[in-house]
Amino acid sequence: MRKRSFLRFGLLGLSLSALLGCAGSLAPVGTPLAEDEPVMVALLVPTGSAEENQEQLGQSLVNAAKLANTDLASLNITLKTYSTAGDQTTAANAANMAVADGADIILGPLFGDATTAVAPIANAKGLKVLSFSNNPQIAGGNTYLLGLTFDSVANRVTRYAAAQGLTRIAIVHPAGLEGEAAKGAVRRAANTANASVVAESSYKLSVEGITEAASGIANQLKASGANAVVLTDGPTGGLPFITESLRGLGVRPNAAQFVGLQRWNTSKEALAQPGLQGGWFAAPDPALRSQFDARYQAEYGSKPHPLSALSYDGMAAIGALIAEARAEKRNDPFSTARLTKSAGFAGVNGVFRFLPNGQNERALAIFEVSLGDARPIDPAPRSFAAPGGS
Repeated sequence: MRKRSFLRFGLLGLSLSALLGCAGSLAPVGTPLAEDEPVMVALLVPTGSAEENQEQLGQSLVNAAKLANTDLASLNITLKTYSTAGDQTTAANAANMAVADGADIILGPLFGDATTAVAPIANAKGLKVLSFSNNPQIAGGNTYLLGLTFDSVANRVTRYAAAQGLTRIAIVHPAGLEGEAAKGAVRRAANTANASVVAESSYKLSVEGITEAASGIANQLKASGANAVVLTDGPTGGLPFITESLRGLGVRPNAAQFVGLQRWNTSKEALAQPGLQGGWFAAPDPALRSQFDARYQAEYGSKPHPLSALSYDGMAAIGALIAEARAEKRNDPFSTARLTKSAGFAGVNGVFRFLPNGQNERALAIFEVSLGDARPIDPAPRSFAAPGGS
């Protein structure tokens, strides 16, 4: 499989009134949106390729969107699916077909390169794109990201660490574009959290690369006086090995708190590693997600793909925007002002909001690794008015 420009790091039971509880109010002007006027959502997913995993992911995105649309039945939303095969050319063709079919908004596609192919076609018709990608380089203009971004996670974990008095931050990351993107997110987050980045280190993402770099990284961490070490690698990458190496080289838990930029609880094997015990990471509220997983399983007889919740979230936001515009008798459900309202939206992974730059913020919980498990130590806020959010 060729490399994708999608960074790898990972609402059910709510009534329509609950969805609207996250919607701000705008003064009613413009042409009213009729109560029974259908709204067409074009769903672009990476089906149509020869890659089995991609097919399963694409179908899970479709299923989740249909599940959400069932909850929004009173809004008269027409959901039409288009296959992108995960590539730019097919994605562009899908966008052209969606426009010709009268789409009012585009949900998807998944990969960054496909999104960049879709965005100008949608923009030419004044349509917004809610992409499943988490790549900040493609955000902006008419494109908004649904994927969990490094910036959102970095803000949450860095602010939490600073609130515990851990303001001397070190960043340890794999070499390469993804590692550099993660490092930049931590730098920005530290600046807003009144913390200082006192050390930055990288390693080649291989056993040999980590072995070669670990001693120098450990020495730098100890010399810098860092009291929090943000590790940007993931549990299925080099995270378990680099943490074990650093602890073995004398980077002690009582001197340097390990903090993760990716979800560590996606791997039970990683959570059992001694080097990660006591470490912190951020992730969505598990109770909300478990409700979605259970309902999806009951409806489709299988577990949802971890990314499928993004499709539900996108449809939930679209539904809230349509209902809000109708309540205010306006014909601008997908205006920039509505999409970027500060209150945000309710989703499967908690509340989230789109930012003017096309990225997003998601309310996340803080977890601590203990005895091979992850337990929440600071809950995800239920609104952006609450303290501690992402």
